[in-house]
Amino acid sequence: MTGDEEDSNSPASPVKPHSLKNFVKEQSDMRAGSDAVDELHHHLDFIAERIWLEAAKEAEDDDRKTVKQRDVQEAIDSVTQPHDLIKETSRHLSYMQNMIDGQVEKSPLYAENRYDD
Repeated sequence: MTGDEEDSNSPASPVKPHSLKNFVKEQSDMRAGSDAVDELHHHLDFIAERIWLEAAKEAEDDDRKTVKQRDVQEAIDSVTQPHDLIKETSRHLSYMQNMIDGQVEKSPLYAENRYDD
């Protein structure tokens, strides 16, 4: 299959490359390499497709033929939930590390410099 055939069978991109390039330029003073914009474009298309498919599944699971805003929001939540969990776990581990460090400092067995005074 040639590139032309592949393009004719592919659905239209929800993100227009020219608009994306303009958007990227407006976000920072950095120049945007065309390969970087192409890579971003590819991933945005992929994410948009996955969110839409998940939203459509939500509607289908509710025996509806119409995807609603709440379906899209639930799909976005399902995509971001693992990242939110990782972020929260990291905060909790940091808190626990501080608690453990405090206990170590109080410990006569493990505290460094406890008896240097």
